[in-house]
Amino acid sequence: MRIGLPRALLYYNYRPALEYLARENATEIIVSSATNKLKLEQGLALCDDEVCLPVKVMMGHVQSLLQEDVDALFVPRIISLEKKRYICPKFLGLPDMVRANLGAKVPLISPVINVSWSKLRQLREGIKSLRPLPRQPLKLWGALGRAARVQELHRRQLAAALDLPSPGKRVAVLGHAYNIFDEYLNFGILNKLSALGAAPVTVENFSRGQINQGASGLCKDLFWSYGREVVGAAFYCLNFKAVDGVILVASFGCGPDSLITEIIGRRFSNSSIPLMSIILDEHSSGIGLATRVEAFVDMLNWRDMA
Repeated sequence: MRIGLPRALLYYNYRPALEYLARENATEIIVSSATNKLKLEQGLALCDDEVCLPVKVMMGHVQSLLQEDVDALFVPRIISLEKKRYICPKFLGLPDMVRANLGAKVPLISPVINVSWSKLRQLREGIKSLRPLPRQPLKLWGALGRAARVQELHRRQLAAALDLPSPGKRVAVLGHAYNIFDEYLNFGILNKLSALGAAPVTVENFSRGQINQGASGLCKDLFWSYGREVVGAAFYCLNFKAVDGVILVASFGCGPDSLITEIIGRRFSNSSIPLMSIILDEHSSGIGLATRVEAFVDMLNWRDMA
């Protein structure tokens, strides 16, 4: 069975677990190729203007997978990944958006993910949504548990990198994973920093303990899971001087991003750690972004000479 997996949104967060599940269920996972101009244009044509850039890109990837002769598309309906916390409502309606644009061309595998439910209800919902997969229900539940452990091991390995010595100025590039690791959207910002001699780190390089420690400085806890991670990582950098500079990457039209950008900006306003904000949209210029990144790294280096 060939399952199409769009290389967009939470793919960048859960790639190890998704690939493990695909292998365990004897299915062939077809990941869409990297974002390019065509995918972005297709997404723009399919979406309303008010939809944020990452969702537009997602729709472009879905459209490209229709050309790959897949048997189904994996588009989960995500409500909550932590108790008493939620993620952007667009993830809740994502399967409906895909169906509205595709009709009945390809069936969707859309498990409902809500950790606020009991484990029994999660199991029932998972089995119901994953019926197309060639796997017995109880064995599937075991595979899900092993996939979660694979994901956790991957996260711990990434977090260990923050404790390693840095070869250059350490710059935290903070934002949602789909903004940080999609090189077409951000014009390869991580590679640009590395080429300039800096050592970029991302939210994934911070442990949960470090993120919680940073987020404890909020006067009121955020109920957006991924927004809280970004704020927690930023505040940890500020409180423990863990980096030399911070670059905050956000999407135009994203409600949670607009909030966390303001929260972080206010906290860093009187800080000795420089902060630069970059807003991505379909009109962003790679040349302009490269100039800003180069100037930011130059400024970090010049601070040592002052």
